[in-house]
Parts: sequence; structure tokens; C-alpha cells
Amino acid sequence: MSKGRDILLQGTIIYGDDFREEQGYICLRDGVIREMGQERVEADYSGIICPRLVNAHVHLGDSAFKDPPFLPLSQLVGPGGLKARLLEETPRRVLVEGMRRSLRQMAASGTFAFADFREGGEPGVLMLEEALADMPLLPKILGRPASSEKPAPPKGCWGLGLSSTRDHDPHFVEAAVAAARKAGQRVAVHAGEAGRDDIQGALRLRPDVLVHMGRADERELLEAADAGIAVAVCPRSNMITAAALPDVRRMLSLGLVVGVGTDNVMLNSPDMLEEMHFLARVLLHDDRQVFKMCTLNGAKMLGLEGRLGFIREGMEARLMVIDGRSDNLWGCRSPLAAVVRRAGASDIMAIF
Repeated sequence: MSKGRDILLQGTIIYGDDFREEQGYICLRDGVIREMGQERVEADYSGIICPRLVNAHVHLGDSAFKDPPFLPLSQLVGPGGLKARLLEETPRRVLVEGMRRSLRQMAASGTFAFADFREGGEPGVLMLEEALADMPLLPKILGRPASSEKPAPPKGCWGLGLSSTRDHDPHFVEAAVAAARKAGQRVAVHAGEAGRDDIQGALRLRPDVLVHMGRADERELLEAADAGIAVAVCPRSNMITAAALPDVRRMLSLGLVVGVGTDNVMLNSPDMLEEMHFLARVLLHDDRQVFKMCTLNGAKMLGLEGRLGFIREGMEARLMVIDGRSDNLWGCRSPLAAVVRRAGASDIMAIF
């Protein structure tokens, strides 16, 4: 976006934190939404104007070995499983190239901010930073301690990202969480994916985010809501690994902030549009709520509330313009439903 130059966008604006459809224009200047009006203007782009998406949970490190055999979850991503072996065996340059290609795909499909669970200690963080060079994306890196002797997250991390508590010694987990809290960092923990046995242990840690929680019961979800813990759900991944699908409707009714992630790239594309399609078709027939989960809720979980996640004057201009007259979207009655249920990367005309 050129400094000092106004950029005008015309069309249907998915506006405000309630994501209502408004006809009009938006003026962007110096990376900020400066004004909105209802008149028709000579615009740089016309279409459906949306906030960009937030991927609340992704593992980019396994981008170099996609579509593995269908195996039980523990054999795929558990300690000593296929993912761990391939990360160990794959050359560094190949891992970086895989991450870079996934990052390009994320940007092209409308994602702006993402939370990456980073394996490999500080070398893993450095690989992602290298892959991110010149990418129009905002990362929030959740690292894992390299060893039990050093429980703090590696340098360059925004927070601590732990797999299931069953994968670690309890004393190590407690020390890692304490080190992250001392450093003012966020904490996220996987729980309730393969089974129920790790949910209470994760809740006792009082993390900022729990990932999956598909096997949590109402009492456990209510405990998370009362503690102000958000949940990141990854439904496409759960389908592949035969994990329980999250009860998103129940989570929302209990007051949880629920964001959405694409999980392991080895299992799914990091395309949040595809994740929205699945979520709206299978788990929640509510276009507005699905869109909120993939934008504003994700921004809250990544500490970006007030900067991005919805469209309003004064917010950062992290927007995309979607062609509502493309062959794919022509004939859609609701612009919001078109984006949530049908739009693909090829329908995006412009990204800011």
C-alpha cells in the first residue's frame, strides 16, 4: 500500500464486529481504514470487502512431507511417531522450503496472522523466521523447550506451545509453564484430541488456549470458560485422524472464545477458507458465527484484538476483496455466506 495514497474499495463491506453486510466504500491510507461511506466512488477495486483471516493453530514444520499414510494419531504425531522421524531425517533446506510454500499459500488464501506450534527448539524458530522473509504475514510463534534442562520457550517465541500433557513429565510441564509466565508469554496446550485423559491436567495449568477439546464434556468446557481459557478447534484434522469433532455449538453457548486452525500441514492445506467451508457445512450452520471464529476470535487469541479481526474506521487495513461475480460465486444471494461456504483463493481479487 503506497504511503500517502488513498485506496478506495467499493462494494459489500462485511462491517463491524457483528459482521453485517453494508453497501458503500472504504478509504485506506497508510495501512489504516480511514473512512467509510455509502456513496458510490471511483474505486480501485470493487467486490466483497472482508477482514483477512486468522489461523489460530497450525504446525508448519511438517510441510515437506504431506499426505502421509492413514495411521492412528499417536503413530502420526505422537512422541517417536512418523512426524518426529521425518523432521529428524529431512534436510534443513527442505524443511524451510516446505514452510515457505505453506506461508505463500496462507497469504494467497486470505490469512494474515497465525499461531504456529514450533518444534525443534531455537533451530526450529530460526527456520520459520528464514521462511518468513518478505512474507506479508504476522506470526505468533509458540515454541517448545529444547530439553528438560531448559524449560523456557526458545528465543524469538511469543509463547509456549505444548503437546498433550501425557507426552511429558509433569514436573517438566509445570516448570515450562512457570518459565513462560515469568517471561510474560502465552501458553497453549493440546488436550482432548485422542482421549480424555489429558484434559484435567491441561486445565490445571490454566493455559491461555486449549487446542482441540473434542472429547471434553460440558463440565470441562464450562471450567475452561469460567477460567477465561480460549479453545482452538481444527475440524478437518480431527476428521483425518479419527479424533472427536468438537462440539462448537456447545462451546459457544457456554461463552468460550473459539478460534479455528488448520493444524498439521502434513494432513491439511493451511487454507482457512477451506476450514470455514467444512466448519459451516458440518458443525455450525451459522455463517456469521463461523466467520467471527476465523477472524475476530482468532485475533483475540493471538493478542491482536483492537488492531485487526474486523472492519471499522481506525483499524489496520488487513483486508481482502473477493470477486462476487466470479464463476464460483455468481448467483450467491448472501455475500457473507458466499465467503464462508464457497469462496476460494482464486476468487480473491486483492489483498491488503
